[in-house]
Amino acid sequence: MPVGLSAAELPLSAALPEEEASLQEEPAGGEEAPRVVDLEQLVPVGGVFHISVLRLPPQAQDVGDWIMVELLDIGLEVYPYSPGKAEDGTQEAVQITLRLPDNVIYFKVPVLARWDPAGQWWRTDGISKITYEAEKKSITFSMGGFSTVALLQDAHLNLPYQAWELHPTGVDEGLFTVTAVFATIQIKDNQCMLSSVVVEEEEVLSHITGKWMSPLALRAALKRAGVNIFPAEHSPKYVPVPRKGALAEVRAYEQMALLAAAFAFAHSKWNGEAGPEQVVFKVSEHLTAGSAKGNHWSLLMFDGEKVQHLKLTETSEAFSEEVQEESEFHSTLYHMVKESASNEAMEKVERAGCMFIDSVYQLLLATVLAYS
Repeated sequence: MPVGLSAAELPLSAALPEEEASLQEEPAGGEEAPRVVDLEQLVPVGGVFHISVLRLPPQAQDVGDWIMVELLDIGLEVYPYSPGKAEDGTQEAVQITLRLPDNVIYFKVPVLARWDPAGQWWRTDGISKITYEAEKKSITFSMGGFSTVALLQDAHLNLPYQAWELHPTGVDEGLFTVTAVFATIQIKDNQCMLSSVVVEEEEVLSHITGKWMSPLALRAALKRAGVNIFPAEHSPKYVPVPRKGALAEVRAYEQMALLAAAFAFAHSKWNGEAGPEQVVFKVSEHLTAGSAKGNHWSLLMFDGEKVQHLKLTETSEAFSEEVQEESEFHSTLYHMVKESASNEAMEKVERAGCMFIDSVYQLLLATVLAYS
């Protein structure tokens, strides 16, 4: 009897209420309590594997000069498998080895879960003796029978970011780098392209790198590949970062995008020290296509209605809201940088295309300030 293995995109409905943990235990009398998966924290990566025992279809037979085979209208039939008993009286387990897809990344040993059709949820109990071989891209485990299984990964293991940087590289072109996994995203007009993802000094995900797509399509492709650098609405439950007010965040993204044709922006370690209604980031005029690492950065603090130039630097010993001498308050980031910007920089800003500005805004809105 052959074992049928197939990957399918089955419904992954079983998210639990917010107060439940990633593996929620429920009492079940004398049986092992089911450990139900919280799909807000753990997400399937690499599809879903449907594992069954199938009846062998009728085989061809030679009858004289003829080859005859019985044709069935019902297709392949599932064999009703019942596990036997081992010598010690316990239920025998079925050992299964899965070859993992090449187009996804598992940063840690994936969590194995099986689908419970009665409860309509994913659960991790009933799976044992798990052996994960990263180099061979395989996983071996034992179950009491055959079931639909999925490999899950923490949706927040790349959060918070270690750093991020955005800088222009040409006319309506930019480079956005997120350091968690080392992901580099190019931006051109209304398209984005994953330049590289580096894991343990090795470039991975060649099937999606170098391909231009919309910001929304890029986010979806990265999530399917197991590279999730995009926080969700519920992510603060699982990632210990200070919450930031929506007004400050959204307006900062809007104005960064407006200026992205001639200015570089980057992570500041002081963002977490500022109040919940304020965001802190680095900014520098940037007129070349190269990296912004050698730039002279200014630290700005913005609350959505007022921006100020801080006297603070990244190497200061403690956070302070003291304002840079002879600097003025401004209501927008645009007017703050315009005060000291060159004519060339402001001309580039004025000529920036609306599609490029929108692409930058969408990427920033999906990622940055609250998780850095």
